[in-house]
Amino acid sequence: MARYTFVLPDPDKGWNLWQGKGVSNHGREPKEIAGKRTDLVIGIPAALGTTFAIRLPTIDSSLFDDMVVAQIEKRGLGHGENTIFDYEIVNQDGGHETLLSVNVLSHELPDTMCLPTAAGYAPSAAIWKMPEDGLFLWKEHRRLVLAARRDGRLTHVQALSAAPKLSAGSAQEINLSLLSLFADGLIEENSPLVVAGDFSGEDQAAFESIVSLPCRFEEKLELRKRFVAGTRYLPAEVTQSRAMKKAIRLWSMVGLIAMVVYAAVGFFVWKKAKNSEQQIASLEKQISIIEPEVQQIQASEQRWSTLQPAFDLQYFPLVQLNEVTKALPGSGVVIREFRTSGKSIRIQGRARDVQLAFNFENDLKANEAFAAYEWNMPQPRVEQNNTATFDIQGKPVEITDSE
Repeated sequence: MARYTFVLPDPDKGWNLWQGKGVSNHGREPKEIAGKRTDLVIGIPAALGTTFAIRLPTIDSSLFDDMVVAQIEKRGLGHGENTIFDYEIVNQDGGHETLLSVNVLSHELPDTMCLPTAAGYAPSAAIWKMPEDGLFLWKEHRRLVLAARRDGRLTHVQALSAAPKLSAGSAQEINLSLLSLFADGLIEENSPLVVAGDFSGEDQAAFESIVSLPCRFEEKLELRKRFVAGTRYLPAEVTQSRAMKKAIRLWSMVGLIAMVVYAAVGFFVWKKAKNSEQQIASLEKQISIIEPEVQQIQASEQRWSTLQPAFDLQYFPLVQLNEVTKALPGSGVVIREFRTSGKSIRIQGRARDVQLAFNFENDLKANEAFAAYEWNMPQPRVEQNNTATFDIQGKPVEITDSE
């Protein structure tokens, strides 16, 4: 079994580097703690991936890909050819039916998680130690996550919408999920529910009194002893970067061989045509044919080095709109117009009062996704009904060399 180092989401914020049986480093983003390691497996948080189980009326593996894609599209998770997914067989019943576990990667994966040198990617739930048949509950990135296993394979991963603590709300949400899991035959009645994490005894008792499964509480999360990283569950940028590096190595080798051949042919022709002007001219012609190929290889490598850093998801309008929506309060603020021009953002809307407009501006400034932006809002205009219209503009902060 390959030995990996894991980068996994922290219960609160940031990411932890797991080596051996414990955490050896912590950072805000995977790139901060990855270094140049090539044995890393990145654990995808439940909020950035989807895991579900499907039953297929066949055991013919050649049909699996098309049937899985159809199920992904049916659930509204597909993005055409850019859909990243993998699957594994849970069991095959009587030779007529196959139960598959399917993992689908979110298209909103931030580029800070795309590490071309990483050994692989996997749902974080696949990395944690949990019952072979049963459920597991833990906390990551300030959300409780529920996972189910059947025959040692993941069949369900769900980020709960309730507050990230053991409470009546989280227990009731789990009870609702159990109804569909029981109906689909993904877990058995009285399957164990293992709860891992630092929760108080009072919260544990309140939670256990409502949840409909027997619970076992553990203080710490542990890694699986046996884990093998797959090759399909990779972000598109990582796959493209690997393919390009492979192509560069191939062309570099071709270039090296071409230069060796060039030298060998040159020496041979020079030796044989030492006293013949006509043969020397022929040799120079062969050199002129080989030399542009070497230059073309070098130019291709240089063009790729220039283009590679040109992709930055944080300036995509859909990503920006999603982050603006997250900053909206529960009520009292309505966005009338959202515009992007280049990297600039303009938001026009109406608030119940002036204070709510300023609060919305402050929430945008506090959003880590807009850390590179400077926000400006003129004094909101108070209407006759005491509501306030506002116009907020955000522009990337210009960083000078002196900074």
